[in-house]
Amino acid sequence: MQEDWDYYLCEIDGEQAGVFINLALHGHAPDVERRVSLRIATPLIAAEPGGLEESDETNADRLEDDLEETVLARMNALYVGRITHSGLREFFFYASGSQGMLEAVREVSRRHPEYKLEAGSAADPRWDQYLQVMYPAPEVLRSMKNQKVLNALREHGDELTQPREVEHWVHFASTEARHEFRKKVAGKGFAVRRELNDPNEESVERPFGLIIWRKETLDQQHIDRVTLELEALSQASGGHYECWESPVIA
Repeated sequence: MQEDWDYYLCEIDGEQAGVFINLALHGHAPDVERRVSLRIATPLIAAEPGGLEESDETNADRLEDDLEETVLARMNALYVGRITHSGLREFFFYASGSQGMLEAVREVSRRHPEYKLEAGSAADPRWDQYLQVMYPAPEVLRSMKNQKVLNALREHGDELTQPREVEHWVHFASTEARHEFRKKVAGKGFAVRRELNDPNEESVERPFGLIIWRKETLDQQHIDRVTLELEALSQASGGHYECWESPVIA
């Protein structure tokens, strides 16, 4: 199973929470073989102010790794992520049933007696815990993807201080929809770099692509606003906003 772990902040029941989640599972959810949600929770030993982090993250990481390995070995359960809020950390898995869960928790507790673990399970054939509670909202997910691109640019020596030509990729089901979108973004200062036409247009959902560009600054808030606007404009024309690219300016 593919992995794409990421972290974001949100509110759950009016409280700030930190969610660490394997985003790659979204394309496979729900898993018909794993219809039971498992929850294993523990108070953090010494939560930092805000209750989202443990003062000794090394111990917390060891607990998480041990839980993942033990529950997988005993139950073939799939670890999907954790939620931390108010000094409480909750780990979530999906399995075919709950048999073996208490034994796995007792085993881990013996190795980590400093943590007080509690466990529970619930039928969740639609994976609501993962899809409805833990998975980020579309605008949050877009911002997370933007952050990954910005981090990649920084890793290549780009300080992100200079404006540059940023390309955006959008796809449509028809040439008419593409033309409609093209007119909308032209009024916002975007120019067309290239049109893309998939030769297998009859078997592709959106075979008509468009690469547009505009000179942009690349701070997080600005690129979030730009991509959110392009996403909304493309959806209004029946299209799908794919991604953006930037040259590295070192």
